[in-house]
Order: sequence, then C-alpha cells, then structure tokens
Amino acid sequence: LVMKDSYGDGWEGASWSGLGQEGLAVADGYEERKSFVVPFAPPSPPPQLPPPPLPPLVPGEAFVHTPQDIRDEINSATAEKRNAIVFIPPGARLAFSSNVACSGDMLLSVRSSGEGATLDGKKSSNMFDISGGCSLYLEALHFVDGRGAYGGAVFAYGAGDIAMKDVSFTGCEASQSGGGMFVENSGDVSLERASFSECTAGSEGGGM
Repeated sequence: LVMKDSYGDGWEGASWSGLGQEGLAVADGYEERKSFVVPFAPPSPPPQLPPPPLPPLVPGEAFVHTPQDIRDEINSATAEKRNAIVFIPPGARLAFSSNVACSGDMLLSVRSSGEGATLDGKKSSNMFDISGGCSLYLEALHFVDGRGAYGGAVFAYGAGDIAMKDVSFTGCEASQSGGGMFVENSGDVSLERASFSECTAGSEGGGM
C-alpha cells in the first residue's frame, strides 16, 4: 500500500483503515509504504432456494391445518349441498381429541401428498366417524395412536364407498373390533398401498 501526502508533513493525525488493517498513516514526509497480506474472504454462500411449491389444489379443495378445519369444511359443504374436499400440507401433524364426523349423501375427501401428513389420535380418539351414506376418500395420510371401541382410526357404519391410497395405520387400537378401521353395512371398500402395523383389537380384526 502506497500512502502519499501532498505537503510533505505527514497526515497529522489522519489515518486509513481497510482490508483488515486499522489506523495506517503517513507519519512524516511525502510518502509511506506498508506491506500486508489481505485476509482471504470466503465466497458468499449461494442464495437459498425457495421451498418447492405445493401441488396444485383440486378445484374446490380447501387447505386445512386442524381437525376443526375439516369439521368446518364438512359443515360448509353440507349447507351448500356439495362434497367436502380438503388438503393437508405434507409434513403436517394433526392431533385429534375427538373424531371428525361425516353423515349424509356426500363425499369427504382428505388427502396430502409427498411425504404425507400425520393424523394422531393421542391414544384418546379415533379420527373419522362416517355414516349416513357419506363416502370417504383418504390419500397420503399416516394414522397413528388412534383409539376407539370400533375402528381405532376410522369407523364407518352405513357409509358410502370407502377408498384409500398410500395410507398407513400404526399403533391404533379398538377395544372391540377393527384396530385400524371398522367398516360395516357400507359401500365398496378399496385399499391401494395401505399398511397396518402394531394395530390391535379386543375382539377381532387387529387391522380392519
């Protein structure tokens, strides 16, 4: 670094700082030279990419984040005489203290995507009570620790069709029948890539 003074009398208290150096100055005369090593500055990290966008919603599909959101959508759909179609963001975990009930001639569709969403009964409740002709579609959901008399996670009696895709049941229990799910006097039941693990029942059907 070459520092110069026009009058030859030094910088008279002035100084220069930079490149990791502090207080360099021309003490006297017209010029002063300083040698130093400029510290290495690591390159800036690349900019963070935004999270991948959520998949496009099905027309009429509503985002939900709690069991109450699902209940509210069912109530709205019932009043408007339409189906209740909801989407739970991947990675979300919904805790149930009581189940979500659907009764009536409608479809309740509850789905996630990718890694799926977790529905947790906390060993205190099952998650869905389906009756009165209501049909149920579930996709990319993980039911854990559900508990009920019939159907540890899903109870369907007098329901419409029941269809599930990429759904798992883990640690769910029923004091009577259907550790994971219980279906009786209902429509067709379709399971695609559904699994039951460590589900139990006091009477019959540890899985379903």
